[in-house]
Amino acid sequence: MKKKRLSALALLAPLALLVGCGGTMTLGFSSNWYYDNTVENPTGKSERLEYEVSFLENATDGVSVHYEKGTYVTELTAETESSALLYRFHTELNITGNYANGGAQGDTFEDFMVSDVWFTRAEEGLRPVKSRKSVHATVPYSSQNDPSWYTTYEFTYGLTYAQDLSDAEYSLDIAAPESRKTSRTGTIELGYEETFLDNEQIPIALRGLNLSSANSLVPFVTVDPQTQRPVTVKLGAESVSTAVSFELNGEQIEGNIDAVRVSAAYDMAQPGPTRSFFYAARKDENSKKYRSVLLRFENAAMYNLGTMTYTLKKATFNDN
Repeated sequence: MKKKRLSALALLAPLALLVGCGGTMTLGFSSNWYYDNTVENPTGKSERLEYEVSFLENATDGVSVHYEKGTYVTELTAETESSALLYRFHTELNITGNYANGGAQGDTFEDFMVSDVWFTRAEEGLRPVKSRKSVHATVPYSSQNDPSWYTTYEFTYGLTYAQDLSDAEYSLDIAAPESRKTSRTGTIELGYEETFLDNEQIPIALRGLNLSSANSLVPFVTVDPQTQRPVTVKLGAESVSTAVSFELNGEQIEGNIDAVRVSAAYDMAQPGPTRSFFYAARKDENSKKYRSVLLRFENAAMYNLGTMTYTLKKATFNDN
């Protein structure tokens, strides 16, 4: 069987991040996605964030990829399930592109990824309950000489967690390509003392941290969806000023604002590329209106194909 290379899209899963060594420190969260983060009452509140996705491709000798500008949308709402009030974090990515292999140009493809994750309130540690993800990704082969040098993957992946996070039930259904078609389920043993986060909730969970305190950035654990195994993620943070241009509840925001760049990487021998998230700093009364929003994040593609950047263009907050 030929060895496959994942496309840049397949790596966008909001962080197939790390889990590492032991330790008993846990992350503390606040509902920073609300103007008033001192009282957490998600009922009837929501937000919608819209991002432009751009891709900077790297020069390569073999297979390369070009993406047109895409869209990435996130929605945060609240739902009641089995008498429990949960957050639901929904994301949708849509992008088109094409591969090139030397002088040969591949057909234009349309890729997408849709994910949902349900989790408890910040005061309950944002404990994940379940997640679902559907992906349609165009993927190149590793062999430059193969006449069929790219193909399409379609799969859905889900996790349902035990209430005490001792384990999780997973399901994986691969619909394409035909040679990889499969459907399987299994159990992943967890039971870690560190904070545990679902892979799909990481962007919103990092937003709930006190990013001004180094003590808030202890490692956490997640499940690597490719291996169905727990991994540890290490975090770092630095204060930065970042240029923005987006609409916030009808008001156009332009210029530079204070932000915090959070880096996240696997705690392992070969951690892969570090991911960078830029959150609006929550420093005073004036900065509350930004609600620690994720302004931009960057995802380096494997095999040095390039870097995708997601830039906030519109934020609609309904939390009054």
